[in-house]
Amino acid sequence: MKKYFLIPLFVLILFSFQVNAQCCHPIEQQSNLEKSNQQKIKMLRLKITGMTCAGCSNHVSTALKNIDGIIEQTIEYLGDIATTKYDASKTNPTEIKKAVEKAGYKAEIINEIITKK
Repeated sequence: MKKYFLIPLFVLILFSFQVNAQCCHPIEQQSNLEKSNQQKIKMLRLKITGMTCAGCSNHVSTALKNIDGIIEQTIEYLGDIATTKYDASKTNPTEIKKAVEKAGYKAEIINEIITKK
């Protein structure tokens, strides 16, 4: 009777080791991928000239949303500042500046910061 009890227990233990071995590798690969992606995220601040109202800030916001790689942006028309968080592997400050200028406003790069997220 003990033999019949030990065999399924042994099979169950082996099975659990195989499941754990298969599950851990993709998670480790995913975390490495996330770390490499985090290193490519940057933040850019622009001084925008020519915005006179909230509609202007919406126009600039729409122009920035159309750029592949922009993760988020905030536009402050009272301070004439645009802050964008972007993926540096997909776009760059020059392209962001050109998009704002194409929308009809002047843009000057204030600073660029590498972020962790």
